[in-house]
Amino acid sequence: MNSLPLFKFGSRAKSTSLGIALCTMFIVASFSVVGGLRNSMDVLRDNFTSEMQLITMPGGSGLGYFAPSDVTGIVDEVAWGVYFEAVAEPYGSEVGIFAVVDPEGVISGLPAAYGYNVLAGADSPMFGNITLSGVNISIAGRFSSSLFPSDWLLGSIGLLWTLSGQEERCNFAISSQPLGEERAALEASGFVVQDMIGIIPFLDSGVREIEDDAFWVLIPSVTAIAILAYSFLGSETYDRRHDIGILKTVGAGRRKILLYLIVNALVISAWGGLLGLALGIVLSYGVSTIASSMFTSVFVIKASEVLLASAFLATVGAGFVGALLPALRMTLSSPVEDLKEVMPFS
Repeated sequence: MNSLPLFKFGSRAKSTSLGIALCTMFIVASFSVVGGLRNSMDVLRDNFTSEMQLITMPGGSGLGYFAPSDVTGIVDEVAWGVYFEAVAEPYGSEVGIFAVVDPEGVISGLPAAYGYNVLAGADSPMFGNITLSGVNISIAGRFSSSLFPSDWLLGSIGLLWTLSGQEERCNFAISSQPLGEERAALEASGFVVQDMIGIIPFLDSGVREIEDDAFWVLIPSVTAIAILAYSFLGSETYDRRHDIGILKTVGAGRRKILLYLIVNALVISAWGGLLGLALGIVLSYGVSTIASSMFTSVFVIKASEVLLASAFLATVGAGFVGALLPALRMTLSSPVEDLKEVMPFS
């Protein structure tokens, strides 16, 4: 007796595989999001490999204005710019607009804006023509930056001078080099120097907490898979108990019956796991595409090979555990009991 053709891939098996697939998809998608956060954190850390400092001059109602030479005369590699807040019409909401002059290439990857055209941040709802402080402005495109907020507007330095009325002056500067004596000289002149990299450890600790908590996703998912496998094999063995009793009577050993029942449950779990991996990959990269367009391209969800393999093994393992109890019950029952009138499975 080389095979035991008891079970077929019928509607019960298909529905069980689909339920297992949804659980696996949830595992893959959840850990892909966590992987995306870690990837985003690594990108941010790479962008701040040098300790960038924000240099400002306190003013009466926020940022004070100063001449760029007040900073460039002390620090060699520095970008300087202007930040201004105004009400955007017809939207009727306050918006931040800024410009940066970066002759030393301190800030990498920031696009340029010209004239009265501005670039809207990836998270800004504004488009078309707007008016800021009586100046008509056209939104010419969008920008994405890990350094500046995604709802700001990026304009030319001439436009910012027009809006602020502070020609040839700025209200912030950014240095990409560690400041020692230069920092002391700046602070002696009334500037405030802030380490921009200080936010990185804070964000990294938050991502680590999310990574630790993400493993709790496995508990309800694998429990649901185990319950599905238990219900499937329990129902199937109940329906085929008489046939299994006949096989035991004609010589099928307990080990062979047990192996066959477990293999059937593993096949169902494997089918569901593979389908769940496919659905999880599609869902993960769908969320990644939406997040990249809505927020910033730094956030990229990753479904790594290790994640996919781990999710598949967790699915099959949970299916094995769930199927073990009904398989053992059917294996240990006597052929005489199996051949009698079938009682409800318990």
